[in-house]
Amino acid sequence: MLSDREILDLAERAGKGDRGAMEGLAGALRPLVCRWALVMTGDPDDAEDVAQLVLMKTLDLIGSFDGRARVTSWVYRITRNASLDHQRAKRRERRLAEKAEWLAPTRVPQPDDPLDEIEMKRALRLIRTLVTELPLAQREVFDLVDLQGLRPAEAARLLEMNPNTLRVHLLRARRRMRKEMLATRGRGSRGKR
Repeated sequence: MLSDREILDLAERAGKGDRGAMEGLAGALRPLVCRWALVMTGDPDDAEDVAQLVLMKTLDLIGSFDGRARVTSWVYRITRNASLDHQRAKRRERRLAEKAEWLAPTRVPQPDDPLDEIEMKRALRLIRTLVTELPLAQREVFDLVDLQGLRPAEAARLLEMNPNTLRVHLLRARRRMRKEMLATRGRGSRGKR
């Protein structure tokens, strides 16, 4: 990952129309944008769609970037807004599809893997599901602080959120994750007896 200074330098050169800098900036921002979009949408395919849109929009608007904020903070806001717009559009589509009864429940077949691999996949699926079930504010805070390792003050600045509010969201997210994981673990151990 490039430093903030290197990203800012690329952004300045890209704003002046330097094609190489545009490609470099898109390459540097892509992993971050994909991760943020995945956290906000909860679906890899949706995250990819959002990331493509965000990178195109970022390159289109880079000339208007004024440098008052970090480039990554500016791109995060673009990603967040694009993710929210994408989720709203998906909800509208889902409601229309449900009304037309286009959606049918499907079952995912269980893989025939060794026990340890099955348990690992189950645990990862559980964590992924639990994270996506958190309210958006809790999901963002949990990802930035607990999964990406940002300090709470840094995450609060990035989200433009009061640090105390961020701590409350983080506490609630952690409690909910712990409660759900313990409940799931308890149901699993009862079922094995």
